[in-house]
Amino acid sequence: MMKLLLASLTALVAVASSAHAERFSALDGNRLIGLCAGRDKNVAADCTAFINGVSDTVSFYQELRPADGSKGGKLPAYICVPANVTGVQMRQTVVGWARAHPDTMGLQASGVVLRALHDSYKCQNTEGGMAQ
Repeated sequence: MMKLLLASLTALVAVASSAHAERFSALDGNRLIGLCAGRDKNVAADCTAFINGVSDTVSFYQELRPADGSKGGKLPAYICVPANVTGVQMRQTVVGWARAHPDTMGLQASGVVLRALHDSYKCQNTEGGMAQ
């Protein structure tokens, strides 16, 4: 299981860093939320790591390409998770959001996590839901 989540995270990073990458993990929202909401503490920890990885990747790219355009083309802030939010809290947030949005569950897992984090941790000073 840990290998699957690490492979998924690696795929996400590869996709985010290459405009030509096309491969996404076969892990979809249904499977991810099933794993995240399960009773196995080790699997839940793996799920938390996956969600942390998605959040960290987005935060990294937001820092790398800030909205002010100072380091290249503008990349608006998409998620702004407060520093005091734990990985477990993010996992609980993602699971709750996904259950409230069953129409997204067939999407790729990282996409479900991104949508959940975006809707749950909006950035301040935003227009259209994204920081300018």
